[in-house]
Order: sequence, then C-alpha cells, then structure tokens
Amino acid sequence: MAGHRALAAVGRSIVDLLNLRIGELLPAPPRPTAVMAGTVDFDQVNSSPTAVIQYPSISVYCYKVSVDRETRPGYSAVAAADGMPRIPLRMHLMISAWDTVVESELEWIGLTAQILETQSLLSGPFLHPSGDWSPGDVIQLVTDDVALEPMSEAFQALTTDYRLSLLYQARVICIEGPRGMAAKPVTLAADRLVTKPAHATLTADRP
Repeated sequence: MAGHRALAAVGRSIVDLLNLRIGELLPAPPRPTAVMAGTVDFDQVNSSPTAVIQYPSISVYCYKVSVDRETRPGYSAVAAADGMPRIPLRMHLMISAWDTVVESELEWIGLTAQILETQSLLSGPFLHPSGDWSPGDVIQLVTDDVALEPMSEAFQALTTDYRLSLLYQARVICIEGPRGMAAKPVTLAADRLVTKPAHATLTADRP
C-alpha cells in the first residue's frame, strides 16, 4: 500500500531506472536522458536550456490513470473489514524518444524496451521513497496494447505531432487512506438543520 504521492513516485522510479541503466549500457555520449514530461513540455522541446525535453531524450508521459478492475473487489472487501479505504490504480504511459535523427530515436526506443523488459518489476530501492511504500510493495511494468485509432485520438488532444512511442502500464498502485487515522463519518447538511418553531402568530403581528 502507498500514499497519495505514489503515482508521481512510480514516474520518478521509472525515470531513475532508465537513467541508471542507460549510464551503465552507454558510458560515453551520445546517450539520451530520461525525463518525466507533461503536455506543455511537448510544445517546448529543445526550445531553451530550461526545457524539460532536450535532445537526446526519452520522455515518460502518463496520459491516463485507471482503476485496476481485477484487484478492486478484493481491496474493497478488505477495506470493508478493517475500515481502511484502498484504491488500486494503473498508470498508462507513453514513452517517446527525441533526437535530431530518426535512426537515433529508434535506437533510444529499442534501448528503453530492453531496459524495461529486463527489469519489469519495481520494488525495494527501485521504488522512489516519496511514495510512502509498505514493505513488499511491487509495481509491474507491462506493455499496453492500444489500437491505432485511440492513439490517434490521444494525439489529437495534444498540440504535438504524432510520434512513434512505446506504450506501457504500471500496475498495481494501491493507494490507501492515511495510516493511523480512522475514517470519520461525514455529517449531512440535513443533520445540521435546526427545526424552528412555527410562527403562527406572524400574521397577527402584521398591521
């Protein structure tokens, strides 16, 4: 189980893993740098020294977060028993390569696939500590099979042109309620209404 920072921690964990292995496999330049990117970063690629995506780069972009339907019932049953809310999530990731030459981008995509397939489980020291993980937490990285049409629709929502990308899922990220804090019932507005006495004499007081 993890805290509310777990999604960001998984992104950091993947970026850290990629940069660690890239440094080991390519000790000398040229080599890409892995970064976590947002939609605004796609509009600023290599535009200034402060841009997040600089050539050569590998961007990790989370384009969707979904509930893991396979484990949801089990976690709901446990939550009903111990009173601790839990929600299992999946991160849908689009991993893209950025360089000035197409051949180089294909090399960086291949390098990324090699790394993530070699080490597809994140646990222990490979999970960024900001996630507030519990002992034994493991995140699995698997390829995401998405048809071309939904991907085209996703790029239509972005201002960047279509790019060749690797699609991955990070699963299962189970976020739980604050530890040591029991959930308190929410007081309904109706429960706070004060019943006022009827003002039957109001009409008599009017001139």
